[in-house]
Amino acid sequence: MVDDDDDFELPVLPVLDKGPPPECPMCGDPMGFIDGDWGCMDCNGELMGPETG
Repeated sequence: MVDDDDDFELPVLPVLDKGPPPECPMCGDPMGFIDGDWGCMDCNGELMGPETG
């Protein structure tokens, strides 16, 4: 039987400074940070993600 080892601490994650969002080349609106990259929610749809394509 394996004992649970709950006596540990996770390191503090660094805050990534992404800067201001770039403008969408199609509509000119600011893009959002989606799944680790910039993407325009208006031009690409609101349900962007790996599960929706």
